[in-house]
Amino acid sequence: MAAASRKSNFKLTALESFSGGLNMRADQFNLAPNESPDLLNVIVDPRGGIKQRDGIDRRNSTPLSADVKGMWAYHRTTGTTALFTSNAVMVNYDTKIGWSTADNFKELTGMTARTAGSKVYGITMNDVMYAVSYDKPSFKWDGVSGAGAADLGTTLDGTTGNMPQGRYIAMWNNFAWVAHTYESGTAYRSRLRWSKQNDPESWEAADYVDIDVGEHGDYITGLAAYGDRLVVFKSNSTYAVFGFDSDSFQVILQSASVGMIPDSTPAVSPNGVFFWAAQEGVYLYNGQQFVYLFTKLFPGITQNKITFDSAPELAWGDNRVYVSVDWTEGATTTRRTLIYDPTLGEAGAWVLTDIDAGPLLSYRPPNERAKVLGGCVANTGSVIDLDDDSDRMTDRYTASTETHITSYFVTPWLVGSDPITKKRWGKPRFITLADETMTMNIQVYKDYDRSEVAKTIPITVTGRASASKWDTAKWNDSDPDSAYYAAWDAVTPSLTADVIRLPTLGTAQSISMKVNGPTTNKHWEINAMAFTYNPRRLR
Repeated sequence: MAAASRKSNFKLTALESFSGGLNMRADQFNLAPNESPDLLNVIVDPRGGIKQRDGIDRRNSTPLSADVKGMWAYHRTTGTTALFTSNAVMVNYDTKIGWSTADNFKELTGMTARTAGSKVYGITMNDVMYAVSYDKPSFKWDGVSGAGAADLGTTLDGTTGNMPQGRYIAMWNNFAWVAHTYESGTAYRSRLRWSKQNDPESWEAADYVDIDVGEHGDYITGLAAYGDRLVVFKSNSTYAVFGFDSDSFQVILQSASVGMIPDSTPAVSPNGVFFWAAQEGVYLYNGQQFVYLFTKLFPGITQNKITFDSAPELAWGDNRVYVSVDWTEGATTTRRTLIYDPTLGEAGAWVLTDIDAGPLLSYRPPNERAKVLGGCVANTGSVIDLDDDSDRMTDRYTASTETHITSYFVTPWLVGSDPITKKRWGKPRFITLADETMTMNIQVYKDYDRSEVAKTIPITVTGRASASKWDTAKWNDSDPDSAYYAAWDAVTPSLTADVIRLPTLGTAQSISMKVNGPTTNKHWEINAMAFTYNPRRLR
């Protein structure tokens, strides 16, 4: 008699996409299968996989003497000067102003020293850089001489060589705009002034508007040029200026309840203007409505992880929004950077990184894509490129020091067919990608308890690309285990994948996994996870 066939009762549940990103809600049952309750230094691939972020790189090999407080760009169209060709990054630190075309910053002189700790905002207009810092004279620089900066006067009678003092500056519709002004020793916190058309150094005394002075303590907190309007943020409200000249300018209320936190920086993008409101999080103003984007991360504010000793900063680059925030763990506050990708899913996706950045700048020279630069806080005086193009595996904040990127990803709770009955969990499968062979530790949690690791499983991910590096590898080295062994790379990693099978996980109502990146400096990626389970009978 033929032996009876063995029937398997195992069922399958899979995580085929991680495009939901980070969701910090305390009630983990409300997480979608593609979301994570905890992650660090990973990004979500548009295809749905997760992978370790690329490393950042410092712009200046020699740090500045103090933290950077403000950053802006200077772009010329009239060609080479004695100092640079066309583009420079500008910063203010301590009482000084610095400029850089590629590497180290040089000090700009000729104008009044700034107040230490203040933040400078700047624009480019008619190939000249103009900047304001509220309590000190506004100043300009034409890029010709490093000692060629000059203070501007404050006479507002239409004569040239002047600009009002103010906290914020913007260029829109061929006018320069200065807001939250400081005139003859008096603060006008709701005042917005504009220059003569195409003449940022000529201002008329009557060309201003005081926007809803005294409304619940509201005052101007930022400016953003967006299409056919100048967006004027106040602490609790938002307005837009429309028109073409002094006779047609009009201020229209856009929201009486949503404004921007002071000393932040809005991020202008093709999608609209992203900004941080009060202690609520990030909004998008698209010209028609205000869209709240911080629902998934708002618990980070209520749990006092996101704190506000320093204002959050925003910048747009690589089709994503970068948001630097104060992050508090225990009694220690550091600076971390959140990244929002609006293209993922219906509501976009957030991830968290430990990138050390305070002020952020969307730096976009003409005919180039925007990149995001940041001024460090812990790494004093360093300016970094947050979306470096070199696919770095480590962070480099200063000189030649390479810092390991600690990365991990936690899955939501997997419950199979129901959240109550116990199941016997089989052998999970991971679809992985890696350039080089590495070991990663997988921590297993059971029964809705992440306070205790039930099991730790080391896995080996086999690299599919050559680890040979120029100027290091030796082509006559015949030992494949040597650090200097060289081999031609015949495989494109993005077109190959491995399926890794883990050991059985045991019995539990639910399971969750924490995927830890390698302790070595290597990239990793996971594109899917599959879990088998056999439900037990509920008694």
